[in-house]
Amino acid sequence: MRFTTRILALLFLVLSGSAFAERRFAVLVGANEGWATDRPLRYAHDDARRMQDVLIQLGGFSERDTTLLLDPTTKELTAALDRLDGALSVLNETTLVYFFYSGHSDATALHLRGPVLNLASLAERLSSSKANVTLAVLDSCRSGAILGTKGATPVAAVKLQVDEPVSGFAMLSSSGADELAQESRALAGSLFTHHWISALRGAGDTDGDGVVRLTEAYGYAYDRTRADTESTALPQRPGFRFNLKGQGDVPLTRLVSAASTLEIEVEQSRRYVVVDGNEQRLVAEARSHPTERRRLQLAAGTYRVKRPSTDGIDVADVTLAPGAVMWVARLDYRKEPLERGLVKGSVLPEWAASGKLANGDVDEALGMFDRILAEDPHEARARRGKARALLIRSTELQKEGKREEEMKALDEAMALDPSFAEDPSVARYAERKKVLRAEIERNEALKKAVADEFANDPRLLKRWGIGFLLISTKGIIVLEGTWLPKSWLSLTFAVDVIGPGIDFTVKAIPLVSAWSPTVSLGAHYGFDAWQRSGHSSVSVNGQPIALSYDDIWGKTFHAELGVQWMSRSGFAGEFGAGPMLFYNQATRQFEWFGFVTIGMGWYFH
Repeated sequence: MRFTTRILALLFLVLSGSAFAERRFAVLVGANEGWATDRPLRYAHDDARRMQDVLIQLGGFSERDTTLLLDPTTKELTAALDRLDGALSVLNETTLVYFFYSGHSDATALHLRGPVLNLASLAERLSSSKANVTLAVLDSCRSGAILGTKGATPVAAVKLQVDEPVSGFAMLSSSGADELAQESRALAGSLFTHHWISALRGAGDTDGDGVVRLTEAYGYAYDRTRADTESTALPQRPGFRFNLKGQGDVPLTRLVSAASTLEIEVEQSRRYVVVDGNEQRLVAEARSHPTERRRLQLAAGTYRVKRPSTDGIDVADVTLAPGAVMWVARLDYRKEPLERGLVKGSVLPEWAASGKLANGDVDEALGMFDRILAEDPHEARARRGKARALLIRSTELQKEGKREEEMKALDEAMALDPSFAEDPSVARYAERKKVLRAEIERNEALKKAVADEFANDPRLLKRWGIGFLLISTKGIIVLEGTWLPKSWLSLTFAVDVIGPGIDFTVKAIPLVSAWSPTVSLGAHYGFDAWQRSGHSSVSVNGQPIALSYDDIWGKTFHAELGVQWMSRSGFAGEFGAGPMLFYNQATRQFEWFGFVTIGMGWYFH
């Protein structure tokens, strides 16, 4: 039995490898990450791997001629295409090239790290390949925009004639120019790729001849993708551009008798979904037809067939040996609830966090990413997810004018994922970072200059002050309050406690330094009703005259030259001297008297 199994497996490999006249090459790209502004995809890697499986099993592609790239940079993809061109240039046999991309894109470019890979340039390169036939399949958002290039026309469904030589270039897109390609958690993959692979495994063999051709596979994937998305808010309409010479069709897979087969009988339309035995990965699906028999060809192994219905899901386990044929309608099914779904697996933590970010919950997403990284600081998807969240946060901080916090967010984002340096969508953030750094450096330089200026002239920051004069031209024991409208000018209102009296003084402080000379002018008014009795003998204009305190500090004008020192904390000391011009009641004339000033004060903002 084991010997027979090996012979059947060998026969399958021989048949599948020799079923096609040309040598076949494939470059398969699965890009989950995209640019920093994209929400990461979850299933693009699986799409590329499943595509590789079906091409090798049924499409006549050998492993050595199949290149699988997962999240490549532009440089890595270009290098793979260069190697392919080199291999084609030395061959003298008929060749076919199959290019597949599952990932992010926009109407103009694929979203890979590194220099921007323009869709038009990619199409130009693939269409000019030395291969006899080149087929490109793009499963990404807005990829349909490329179908309008080079004068080609997008079409919904085409029918070429069979068995006539054909050469040239054909390109399929999963979505229109303004449509978003959709992933399905229930299918664990892209809708279009899922139906395309199902077509290649036999669901697209509409004429039942055992060969799935390009137009058959496209027609099946087109119909099923439209049907699955028509009722959604984002209907998806695949497109097909071709520039093929001759009137033949291109065989893509061959359903050989040595392969394991699930036969779908003629019956009313029912959906059959095949997943792996662990329910972790979806393999293919097909629908029964009331007039046609369908089949799916799979590698030998253990699978589960799921048949959704209105009241649950019918589930059957099946083990396929090489060459085995089983009829899906005759399997032993058990009923499971609808909520069990098609594949297992709860939402991954970093995927859930990315979902929060996509919904605009930046704070919650950052918290979730931080919790993931607290358990594993090197978790790559979480690091990249947090970096994306920080870039979004930096935009919010820019609007709020918080430059330092914005710069911190950008620095942390770049440190979390250094590959952002090769991400075209991060270019504006990198440029913003340069501008922001220059602004911050200018502001820091300005702050330093201001700080130095304040150190030299602490009055620049001071606006109010209180002081005490022991003796002065304003009186003996004086309390004063000061306002500095300018750093070099002070206006002081003082209360002469002994007089009693009030005083108003204007003072100029010309030098920008802690020490500065001062020049002041002021007027003093004493209250006569409180004049004190008793006189003192003083010399006025060289003549001894008996004067009271109130005679001198009554109604007085005074001028003063002095010096003031102020610390950065605002403490100040003053010393000065100057004449006092007062009105002598006895002589009924203005006379002058010289006096000194000694005082201190505190100044603040």
